[in-house]
Amino acid sequence: MNWKSKRIIITGGNSGIGKQLVTDLSQLGAKISFCGLEPDQVREVAETFEVNGVVADLCDDAQLQTFFENSISYLGGLDILINNAGYVIAESFEDLKRTDFEKMFALNAIAPARLAQLSIPHFKTQGFGDILNIGATGGYYAFDKGTAYSASKSALSIISKNLNLEFRKHHIRTFHIDPSWCTDTNNNNYGSHIPANPEQLNPTDITHLIVEVLKMDRRGFVPQMSIWGTQP
Repeated sequence: MNWKSKRIIITGGNSGIGKQLVTDLSQLGAKISFCGLEPDQVREVAETFEVNGVVADLCDDAQLQTFFENSISYLGGLDILINNAGYVIAESFEDLKRTDFEKMFALNAIAPARLAQLSIPHFKTQGFGDILNIGATGGYYAFDKGTAYSASKSALSIISKNLNLEFRKHHIRTFHIDPSWCTDTNNNNYGSHIPANPEQLNPTDITHLIVEVLKMDRRGFVPQMSIWGTQP
């Protein structure tokens, strides 16, 4: 894998797993464009790693398209799309509002699907491309106060499967990675930071897996995988 020739879009690149992806892939030499919601964090990451950072709310389709077009202009094309941005509201079923469902589906499922739609014509034209969707193990089991989040991540899993069904023939690979609970990231709906816990998964564990699977020779790929913390 020659990372210095790779042009990569990463969503949610200003914290947690996304920031670690920007760190790891920029150090490998890839050219990166990422987005995030917090202007100060986006600016800091962009300046630190000399990459393109865009403030964008991916729930707004106009902002999503502007981010994508800005990224293509900066990168000069696209080789890898990493849909990392996510949102969680943990509430009991009776307390969930319609807007809670809408917010989580908009960011966790619809935004990745829209970015994939925008990416596929570029991939088809050049004859290859990779999409990597970051889901959650909660997308295939129930957990306390997790109804809406689990449903949105389950939807993303189905989107990943259908992308492979339709576009493998065009040499477009879609990887779907489901991490379990990960520390050292933003608990964004509550405005707090989940501190790093050396006994539980950290962003470096997730990004190590991502880098390794993307390095696979294009004759093969792993369509879906999970990474669990040893200590639940």
